[in-house]
Amino acid sequence: MALIVLGAAVPALVAQLKLSRRRTTMMWEIGPAERRQLFYGTLLSTIEAAKEIRLFDLGGFLRRRLMTELAATQASKRRMDRRELSAEGVLALLSAVVAGGGLVWAIAAARTGTLTVGDVSMFTVAVVAVQGALDTLVNGIAMTHHNLRLFGHYVAVVRAEPDLAVPADAAPLPPLRRGIELRDVWFRYSDDHPWVLRGVDLFIPYGAAVALVGLNGAGKSTLVKLLCRFYDPSRGEILWDGTDLRDVRPEALRERISGVFQDHMAYDFSARDNIGVGDPAALGDLGRIRAAARRAGVDELLSGLPRGYDTLLTRMFAGEQDREDPSTGVVLSGGQWQRTALARAFLRDGRDLMILDEPSAGLDPEAEADVHARMREHRAGQTSLLISHRLNTVRDADLIVVLKDGVVAERGGHDDLMAVDGAYARLFRLQARGYHGTAAPSEPEERGEVKTECWTSSSTG
Repeated sequence: MALIVLGAAVPALVAQLKLSRRRTTMMWEIGPAERRQLFYGTLLSTIEAAKEIRLFDLGGFLRRRLMTELAATQASKRRMDRRELSAEGVLALLSAVVAGGGLVWAIAAARTGTLTVGDVSMFTVAVVAVQGALDTLVNGIAMTHHNLRLFGHYVAVVRAEPDLAVPADAAPLPPLRRGIELRDVWFRYSDDHPWVLRGVDLFIPYGAAVALVGLNGAGKSTLVKLLCRFYDPSRGEILWDGTDLRDVRPEALRERISGVFQDHMAYDFSARDNIGVGDPAALGDLGRIRAAARRAGVDELLSGLPRGYDTLLTRMFAGEQDREDPSTGVVLSGGQWQRTALARAFLRDGRDLMILDEPSAGLDPEAEADVHARMREHRAGQTSLLISHRLNTVRDADLIVVLKDGVVAERGGHDDLMAVDGAYARLFRLQARGYHGTAAPSEPEERGEVKTECWTSSSTG
């Protein structure tokens, strides 16, 4: 009987392992649908999309999308539950047959006098106990198998090779003293994508302010990503005082760079933390944080918040001190967030390179003029790269570089480029024409360019 009970555990183990594989496969397959479901739920429950959802009456549309994904995931789970129910039912029946058969044999043996009534009782208890222990063991093995398969996905992620090759004997990155040079830099995001940069040659001198301008898609933001080593060039090289960026560790390079971007982050943190993340070592130094905020022109605003710099700049969470207050938290305007992000960049003072990617996007003309004046004062004598579609903000740069179709089309000072009367001069006059109210160009080709190559405050580079 012991062999029969043990033998009956074998199909149970095989069935449970198959169910474990099916369940982990099902979880892997429905993962994208569950993420989409979470995405639609987030859109419906957060403030960022509230205006457009209400204006365009998207609530029903997004809810239908959410319910479609929810129905798909639940259908897969129901199918899995049915398989498990069927398998568990068959296994329970097998267990009952084994136990019932043993009980019938024991009773028959007791009738012939082979077993006593006490023997039958002990036999029944032993069969049930062994079956229970084996069932627990089988389920434990199946659960371990299930968790190991899930853990395999985790291991695959944490052991994945870095996107960038990191040399074992990385070269030290000295402070910038001569400049940053791009030599015949080509780049595309994959072999299936078109070239974004097509042989860029550019030198950013130490201590100079270099402005990068060009139409959307010219490659400006891509060039910034290469300078931060979010990617490596497909061809060519980028040299930091003669050292190839591919020979240094990415974190060592980024430690020497500061920046503010048009698509800056608005963290659900306090005002202090929103600026302090620019240099986590300064989180405990309110004096440094306030000094950076003063440079960005936002100190008076943040100091005047209900809890000063400890005020949460979000309505998503409640602070410990005012958890019972339903109005806790402050939501800043777009321009106020822009200045806060600028303060975050100013906190990283003393870095070798400052990148300013549309730093005044979303600001009114007065605020824009104030921000650029503050930045000019801050970056005086420092190496900086300024990207902007508003050419009036870059005319005082030491060097203006025009990107067109992934190559450097023009370079020089504002007056030099205007004298050349090339792409920069044409675009500058187009913007100036809008302010002066002069008549639009009459040439069909140029009129088409005005419509299709309009300079906006968005930088998609």
